[in-house]
Amino acid sequence: MGIVYDPELYRATEKHFAPYPMPACARSPFQTWHTDAVFDNGYYATVMFAFTGPLRTVMLQIVDNAGEIVVESMQFFEEQDCTYSTDEYDIDVGGNFFRANFPKLAIHVADPEKGAGADLLVELLVMPTISELPDGVGIGRMNTPHMPVSIAWYFMPWNRITGTLTVNGNEVPVSGHGWSDHQFGTDDFFTKACYYYYWADFPLGEHTLALFEAQGGAAQGYRNIKWLWDFKGEKIYSYDRNADYYVYASDFDKGSTVPNKLVYVFEGDRIRGKVTCIFKTLIQLQPIDAPPLKAILNRAAYDCHAEMLIDGKEIDKTFVRILEATYTLDPEQGAVSESPSGLPTPVATPEPVEDEPEIDYDDSAPARLSIKSKLKVVLEDPQGNAVLEKYLPGISNDPNTKLGYGMTLKMLFRMPQTGVSKATLAQMDKELRSIR
Repeated sequence: MGIVYDPELYRATEKHFAPYPMPACARSPFQTWHTDAVFDNGYYATVMFAFTGPLRTVMLQIVDNAGEIVVESMQFFEEQDCTYSTDEYDIDVGGNFFRANFPKLAIHVADPEKGAGADLLVELLVMPTISELPDGVGIGRMNTPHMPVSIAWYFMPWNRITGTLTVNGNEVPVSGHGWSDHQFGTDDFFTKACYYYYWADFPLGEHTLALFEAQGGAAQGYRNIKWLWDFKGEKIYSYDRNADYYVYASDFDKGSTVPNKLVYVFEGDRIRGKVTCIFKTLIQLQPIDAPPLKAILNRAAYDCHAEMLIDGKEIDKTFVRILEATYTLDPEQGAVSESPSGLPTPVATPEPVEDEPEIDYDDSAPARLSIKSKLKVVLEDPQGNAVLEKYLPGISNDPNTKLGYGMTLKMLFRMPQTGVSKATLAQMDKELRSIR
């Protein structure tokens, strides 16, 4: 294990959690803030803000004490709806906000259409930490035909979280614990950055363990990452970049990507033992398009039992955690694509392509429908639906379509992974505007 002699070297400040100014060379920038919470009354919640790049959204998932998803909210916004400061933790996305007076964070989310919301206070109990020196770059910089790709994050591994959740217009007081992080990058997280990753943190009394494992993509030579942080009390005590632990995911239901059992085995000199995690309830199952591959993000609550030996002291503890296990899928087989060596099958790096020329849209007269209309509005109109089906057959019946209901067609179809060209988008606009 690599002992950290100066914990302050890794301390993340409020500046680290402030919005990151994305470089001009970023081809497909993204920037998100996450908070996951396990509450004492059996409720779970996850909040995500994203406001740079092609997708600006506020997501709220709430699961009740019966294990049912009672809130599944995704609100989409235009660039002008997002304001933020690069000097402090102050982000506003369409009236939803993350604000900080360190070491406390205030989270406000409201979705009136669904009668859903969250007003939470997050108090840091463990030192906020950068992911890797010297500048918090997580997955690493990789050469591609376009630019170096970098993925970074800073995280708050253990927090007290209190406040209220709003479900069907009713407020539910909550109190519990969870974790938060700030992620950002210059290009697609998957394929170029990694093929899979596991994230977990375990509260073990005097110690809090946080770990991250990922398999790098072809552009960075399939670099394997296995990091382990050990927090003793409030401060980081040790940090190993090539940690002695292994993660086993097993017992998948047919057709599911969510493991019913996760086992974390630790074999280090100081930290030994295992944490066995049994599936409790699904929090989020999010498909991610990253052509030519697809990925699935599994976020679920697990009943965990730790049998550990840390610095010679035995730890036997049970707790509930929200864990992430995210895989790249083979779009043909629907399973993790592997080569005989056990590494993901290499994917050819795409050749650079010239950006399409911008298209002039006819904004001279108001129209009932256009590409400035939201997807849900167009799909609910029979003639508008017919236009979308003409260019995207099956869109009306695709279960993933509802994720984009709150987005305008222009916002949605300018995302590269939709495969809609600027010329096609202009033609859609012309046909929608002709509807009377």
